[in-house]
This record gives sequence, C-alpha cells and structure tokens, in this order.
Amino acid sequence: MSQHSPPKRYLSPLRRVSPESLAGLVRGRSNSRRDTTGGTRLRGDSRGTSAILGTMLAFALVVSLIAMVQVSAVPAWNKQTEFEHLTAVESDFAAFDESVSKATDGRQTRATIDAGVNYPTRALFVSPGSGSGSLKTTDSATASISNAVATGETGTYWDGSEHTFDTQQFRYHPDYRYLDSEPALVHEGSAQYTAYASSEVGATQSLIDGQKVSLVFLEGDIDTATSEARTFSVTPVSAGTDYITVTDTGTPITISVPTRLSEDTWRSMLADEPNVRSISYADGTDYNTLTVELEPGKTYDLRLSRVGIDVPGSQSQPAYIVDVEGDNAVVPPGATHRVVVEVRDAQNNPVSNAVVKASPGLTAESGRVEARDTGAISTTTDADGRATFTYAATSSLDGVVTDQFDIVVEDSSGTNVDRVTFDVHLREGGITDPIRGLVAAVDDPGFVYADVNGNGEFDGADYRVYDTGSGDDVVYDAGSDRLVVPPSVGPIVADGDITLEGDGVSLHVDAVTTGSNSDLTVDGNSGTVEAVGVALTAVKGDDIEVTGDEIDLSGASINQGDKGDVIVSADGDIDIDNAGITAIESNQEISIESTDGFVSARSADISGNGDVTIAGEDGVDLMGAAVSGVKDNRGLHVESATGGVNLNGVVILGDGGVEIDAEADIYVVGANIASSKGSNNANVVITSDSGMVSGRQPAISAKRDITITAATRIYLPDSSIEDRDSPELNAPIVEV
Repeated sequence: MSQHSPPKRYLSPLRRVSPESLAGLVRGRSNSRRDTTGGTRLRGDSRGTSAILGTMLAFALVVSLIAMVQVSAVPAWNKQTEFEHLTAVESDFAAFDESVSKATDGRQTRATIDAGVNYPTRALFVSPGSGSGSLKTTDSATASISNAVATGETGTYWDGSEHTFDTQQFRYHPDYRYLDSEPALVHEGSAQYTAYASSEVGATQSLIDGQKVSLVFLEGDIDTATSEARTFSVTPVSAGTDYITVTDTGTPITISVPTRLSEDTWRSMLADEPNVRSISYADGTDYNTLTVELEPGKTYDLRLSRVGIDVPGSQSQPAYIVDVEGDNAVVPPGATHRVVVEVRDAQNNPVSNAVVKASPGLTAESGRVEARDTGAISTTTDADGRATFTYAATSSLDGVVTDQFDIVVEDSSGTNVDRVTFDVHLREGGITDPIRGLVAAVDDPGFVYADVNGNGEFDGADYRVYDTGSGDDVVYDAGSDRLVVPPSVGPIVADGDITLEGDGVSLHVDAVTTGSNSDLTVDGNSGTVEAVGVALTAVKGDDIEVTGDEIDLSGASINQGDKGDVIVSADGDIDIDNAGITAIESNQEISIESTDGFVSARSADISGNGDVTIAGEDGVDLMGAAVSGVKDNRGLHVESATGGVNLNGVVILGDGGVEIDAEADIYVVGANIASSKGSNNANVVITSDSGMVSGRQPAISAKRDITITAATRIYLPDSSIEDRDSPELNAPIVEV
C-alpha cells in the first residue's frame, strides 16, 4: 500500500508571513504617525474614495464644456449655416432674374428658390429644426409712361397720352434665428436687390440703359411659407421682343414705377445715365413712387414686357391695331391689292389669335375685302400678331376714285377694341396731261414775290422778291416765306446758276441755264414745291436739283443736256406723272427719291445715260411709264423700303442691270422688263421681301440672269421669262 504525501496548500504572501514579522511590519508603518502622547494610532485607507471623486470631477468638466459649446459655438456654427444659405438663395434669385429676362424674350422657364435653411445634426449638441422662408407676390401697383410719341404706325396709340400698367413685386423673406439682420430678396421687374432693415445691397436696374428704356411688369399669385425648395414657372405673358422708337411731345417723357428700393440707391444707380434729366421720389404707404424724366428732343427705344410668376400662360388682350402694309395704294381697275394689319397689346407686343374683321366687307365703291386665308371677312392673327386681307377693286371706273375700308379687332368678348382705315386710289387708264399754270397765283402782280400767308395771292404782308444774284447768276430767295414765280415773269434764262428758294416754291415759268458749269436749283426747304408742267433745262451745265418736303412735277420736262445729274428729292410724296426726265451725258445719274413718302410716276418718260434710281419709302407707282438706261455698266433701280411697286404696263429697258426691290407686293401686269447687254451686272432681279410678285402677261428678259424672289407667291400667268439658261424663281408658291 503506497504512502501518500499530504496535499500542498497555497497561501497568499501575507499568509506566509509569521506573526512576529507582521507585527514588526505594522509597527514600522505606524511610526510615521504618532499622537501627542507619544503613542501610535492606525490611519484608514482612502484610495477608493479619491477615484470616485476624480470621476465625478471629470464628468462635471465634460458637462461644462458641452454647455459652453452649446451656448457659444453652436449659435456661431448655425449663424454660418444661415449665411451660407443666404449666399445660396441669392444665387437662386440671380437665376430667377435670368428666367425673367428669358421670359421677356418669349421663352418660358422654371425657377427654384430654396426657401428654408437646414441646420446640421451634431452629436451631443442641440440644433433647431429646419427653418422656413416666405415667398410672396405683392399687391398690384401702377406704373406709367407719359408724353411718349412713337414714330411709324404705332403713333396712333403712342400719341403722347399717359399709359398705365399694373405690376407686382416678388419677395422672398427667410426666417433666420441667428443672423443679426434678416434680409428680404426683392424683384421689382426692372430692379432687383437684397433689402436689410436700413440698407440694400446688390441692387441692379434695367429700366434705363442709354437710350433704351425697358419696363418689365410682374404678375402672380404666390403667398406661401415653406421649409422646402419651391419651384415655379416663369411665363411670358407679353414678350417684348421689339423696341418702338419714341420721342417727346415737347414736354419730356416721364416714367413712373412703384418701388420699395430707397431713393438714394435709385439715384446712385441712375447717376451715370446721360439721358436721365431728373429724378423725383414720393413716399407711399405700401409702395413708394420713382419718377424719371428723360432728356427732351431725343429718340428712345422703348420695350415693355409682362411676365407671369407661377401663373398659366394667358392670352394677352388686344389694345390697338396698326396697318403694316397697303395703305394709300394706287390700284388699277380689277386688280387685287393686299393689306396687312398687326394687333398689339398694351405693352406694344403682338397678340396672336386675336379676331380681326373687314368692316364692311363690301366697300362703297363696290370693292370687296376679305381675309386671304379664310376667304371671309373675318380671321385670326398669326403668331406674329398679323393678318392679311385682300381688296378686289371693281373693274368699272369713271376717272379717279378713292375708296376706303376698315379692319377692326375684337377682344375675347367680341367687343370692338380698335380699327385701322385703309385708303386706296382707283385710277382708270393714264392721267390726263396737266395744264401749265395749274397752280398759278390767283392774283399775278407781274413780279416774283413772297407769299407770306401761303394763299397763292399777292396780298396782305406779301412782298416783292428781287434777283440778288451776282454776275450771270440769278437768285430769288424768299427766306422763310413761300416763293412764287408767276406766269407774267416769263422764262428765266441765265448763263450762270439759277437758284429759286423759299419755304416752299410755286414755279410757273420755265428755267434754263446755258453756262458750262451752271447749276439749276429749286429748293423748297421744309415746304412744298409745285412746278407743274414747267421746263427745267441745263443746256451744257451741271446739276438740276429739285428739293422740298413734297414735290409736284407732274407734266414737267427736265432735261440735263451735258455733264450734270438730275436730282429730285423730298421727305414726303413726289408726283412726276406724265413728266419727261432726261440725262443725256454718259454716266450722269437720274435720282428720284422720297425718304418718307410715295413716288407716283404714272406715264412718265425717264431716260438716262447713267444710273437711274426711283425710290419711294411708302411705294412707287410706274404704271404705263417708260424707264430706260443706255449705258451697259450702269443700272436701273426701283425701290420701296416699306411699300409696294406698281409696274403694270411699264416698259423698263436697260443696257446694264435692272433691280426692283420692294417690301410689299410688286405688280407687273403687261410689263416689259429687259436687260439687253451681256455685261457682268446685266441681270434682272425682282424681289418682294414680304409680299408677292404678281401680274398677267409680263415679258421679262435678260442677256444674263433673271432672279425673281417673293416671300409669299410668284403669280405670272401667260408670262415670257427668258435669260441665258433658266430663270431662278424663289417663293413658297410659284405659278408661271
């Protein structure tokens, strides 16, 4: 039987110390603290208590630090967040301003404003919930324009009277909690800015820019507060794609707009505008009113637009109608004449889908008016606000007849809003040769005189005008009065210059220059020149020149026999019916030009050895006329910038090129148009920029090329058109 050792017992180090050693250890540690009696006492162990207090102290420190950050740093961080949001929303507002600009050009867009600020979530710290912002279109206020007179066809509406317009403002106001001052972002149509309690920053304006005046009227129905980003449409209600030219009535043009932008800021923005004559500012309850007065005596380009904010695109209502083409036209019997109207709204912009009617459809002279696209008396305007009507003249006429008809525009309720009247002049055959002296003075005193009151009689304050020319020159000058040369004076013949001048001239005698360098001048300045049936001749001299506001040379004979030009120039109408105008010398020009009127040259005979130009801003009538040029490096030109050209029965024969260019219709019934030489410029070019080239049985020929271009139609039945290869005919509809 094996013998086992007793099991080992493991003792802690303290258990293995003997009692004597332990007592000595205790005695040694307690020697450091003795009481006053010299004895010893034991001290309790406080290490556990110190650890708890340290932990509590550290926790209190952390809590204090968090509180300090919450009180001081978190508001600063949130203020920075609001500032960054303001910067971003100002960029949104700039994009909104760009959308407004696009809408004024007719483009619909969308814009977004991030209305509310989102404060970031931070561990251990407290941040507020998302902030909100308010978006609002304000109540309507009134803008106005006074004393503006438009040039051209819009002058019937823009006649100097006051025009008023409703407009609103668009405002964004954020609800910030930390920024010291809460701004408002404002768009007033023609100005935008950021407004604080006592100042504005970033203000810009588009109201006045040199001689351009642009007003943008806002309309909408937004009134909301949200913490989300808000997207809305920006719609062109009336797109101001065109400027109109305006001037003042003698009283300066004034423009008034409602505003909340301060007077100082407006004055600062307009300080460098040279055409701003004065600024006034009136405080109001809801709006203030800025009034700008423009420098008088200048022309300005005026553009008006209306922009909708989060509203459906609405039909702009008609305000007025204008004639674009076809008024005061000369129409032969049985012919069809085209007229074009345009309907515009209060902002002067085209109105599409407006109802327009011929009233009445059958005129007093039995001409019939109907819409070209419907064949009825009524139609609607196209995308450009225009509508085309045709006037069919009666084929039976007795002499010269003036006919008249109206085109009216209706609003959406069927009420007539406005009308435009067209006059047409119906003429049968040629014009009877006028009688010399048709405008002779009623009372002929036997000498040249100044007709102060313009009644054609020598009476009252009228006075004799003496020849003040020196040497071989003859000069009769009535200054600011009308010059009358009555029949009793007899022909005026001079070896030097002949000058007849006044504020208007009535000439009833022939005038002849015989000198080699002599000019013959009839100058009516701003008055009319009447020289019916007279002869103006330069035997071997220089220019023959007739100028005035309007000129009547019907039946006259103008003959340049040597080295000068023939120039007939007027601002208004020129009448040379049945006249004979000749320039014999090589390369000398014949120029007949009305810068703002109509040229009538029916049955006239115009022959040159250089360039021949006949230009009438409102139209040219060459019915039955003969126009020729016998120099192959020169051209024949017939032009009308805004009207049409009547070439019915004309004979145009040029050795050089023939160019006929009109904005409106060109009629060539029975016309004979030819370029007979083969030089490089000897082409025949006929162009109607917005109308048609029309007429039965024309004969058109060229040694080189023929090009006929029309915006709507080429209608030349039974025609003969011949060039060196094949003519070029350009139009949507070609009937030849």
